Parts: sequence; structure tokens; C-alpha cells
Amino acid sequence: MTDYSIVLPIYQEKENIHAMVAEIDQAFSDLGNGASYEIIAVNDGSTDGTAAVLNEVAATKDYLKVVHFRRNYGQSTAFTAGFHYACGDFVVTMDSDLQNDPRDIFKLKEKLDEGFDFVTGWRKKRQDFFLRTFISKIANYIIRKVTQTRLSDMGCSLKLYRKEVVKNLFLYGEMHRFISVLVENEGYKTSECVVNHRPRVAGVSKYGFIRVFKVVLDLFLIWFIRAYQTKSMYIFGGVGITSMGLSGLISLFVLYQKFFHGVWAHKNPLFIIAVFLGMISLQFFGMGILSEIINRTYFESQGKVTYSVGNTINLESAETLKDKCAVD
Repeated sequence: MTDYSIVLPIYQEKENIHAMVAEIDQAFSDLGNGASYEIIAVNDGSTDGTAAVLNEVAATKDYLKVVHFRRNYGQSTAFTAGFHYACGDFVVTMDSDLQNDPRDIFKLKEKLDEGFDFVTGWRKKRQDFFLRTFISKIANYIIRKVTQTRLSDMGCSLKLYRKEVVKNLFLYGEMHRFISVLVENEGYKTSECVVNHRPRVAGVSKYGFIRVFKVVLDLFLIWFIRAYQTKSMYIFGGVGITSMGLSGLISLFVLYQKFFHGVWAHKNPLFIIAVFLGMISLQFFGMGILSEIINRTYFESQGKVTYSVGNTINLESAETLKDKCAVD
């Protein structure tokens, strides 16, 4: 049985692969106390030669398990695939750009041993450019306020989970940024630990400001799921009552115009326009939320995944792994 599964989502990182694997090996050699480990490298549709480098390294290291996506799906889907193939009692996630320090895995493990199910890293002294760090601080503050989480750094990829935690995680969109919130929402005991953060020395950052807008939309979804997933009538009923109240006020105004100014309702476009726009707005809002819930139900209830694997290296079939790695 494997002690640790280390999940690495990889996209256009050919310059960092050799060093990343070497650092993980050295960290376990120095601090692992003989613990066994596997590395699940998920190549998220890279086109820069990452696939060839991963194949080369995997040919000499059978504990490096490689999953090649047919195209780029995003980091959330890469994490989900890694979780699907992980067999370790403890699962580690971390970036493949060398900014996370593999030696911090054991700091997280010490914290986990205090009785937690999940520990996330806190990059207290980030080594990124000022604007990115500033936006991250604002985003973390808003997320804490909206979700009521007490954790400090939502964006840190260095995290440690007990196996049963990841087997119940399903990520979509930019949901990997809310893993800590999702884990808390399932009732697991969570904590955080200050970790080292290093400047990028090779490759190019994939950070883009368009992600900010995606995060805002996913944050709204997280808030809704956390607060209203099992009591959605509260929010829909609230909107319905508000709409009904506005409709009543408009109707009274139409009646006022009819009795005091002689304007008949069927000749008054105000009432029809207000009702029509209100209904369209509510329909689109409702369809947006319902489609997300239906999407989650579709994948989770049927055990489906949101990615397509081209080929794997040093991995058994998904069906065999499902039986072999099943949580007792």
C-alpha cells in the first residue's frame, strides 16, 4: 500500500519536470522516514514538449504515473483526474512550477496528525509580483467573508488530504480555488500551515486576469451551494415574493392611472413591460443555478468524469484502480 500520492497538474512546464521530480525524491529521502510514495503527473494538454519529458522520466521511475489529457481542460479537472488515480493513504496536491517546496509536505503532515482531515498551505510571504499578490489578498478576504471560512490562502496548491476526503471531491470550472471551502462544507476537520513560497525560475506563469471573473462567478455558486443547496426554496421564494410585491405595486399604479387618468390597463405598456422583463430575468437567473446543480448531479450520481484520457504510463486501468484503491 502506498503512503503518499502526490498529484501534479502540469501545463507547459517541460523546463521544470526533472527538477520537480528530483526535489520530491530528495524531500522523501531526507524527511520521509521510509514512507512510500507515487507521483501522479497530469499533463493538461501541453503542447511544448511536456509530454515527451514526462514519458522520458516515467521510463526510469515507475512510481511516476502519467496521465495525458487529449486537450487542455484546466487545473480543476487535472486535480480531479489525479484524485481519481491516487492510491495513497494521504494525497498531496502541489504546483509543478517549483514555487511550492516539497519539503513542506511533512510540515503539513505534522499538522494533519493533530487530528485534522485536511491541511492547506499558507503562503504568508509570497514571491509573486505585487499586483498579483494584492489581488490575491483582496480575493481571499472576499472569499472568507462570503463563505465564512477561517482559512487564509485559498489559492495555495500545496495541500494534504486524507484519502477519503479526495474521493468525495468533484471539481469544475475554477473550483480548485475553493477546495478548502468545499472540504469544510462536507464537514471535514480543516487547518492551515505556513509554507515556503519560492519565485518561479523557469517556464512562464499561466496567471491571467480573466480568471478573476471566473472566480467571482464560481464564488457565487459556492455561496449558493453552501447556503441553499438543500433549501433552494428560501432564495427562490424570496425572489418570488419580492417580484410579487413589485408586481402588486405596479398593478396599483396601473389602477391609479385607470381611475384617476382614464388609462386602461390593456392600453398601458408599463404593466406588461415590467412583468415581461421580470419574468425573463428570473428565468435566466433560475436556469443558471439549476443548470449547475443538474450538472453536478449528473456527474456525481453516475460516477462520470469531465475529462478524456488519451493514454497512461505506469498505471493500471481505471476499473482496476477503482477496486484496488477503494476506501475501506
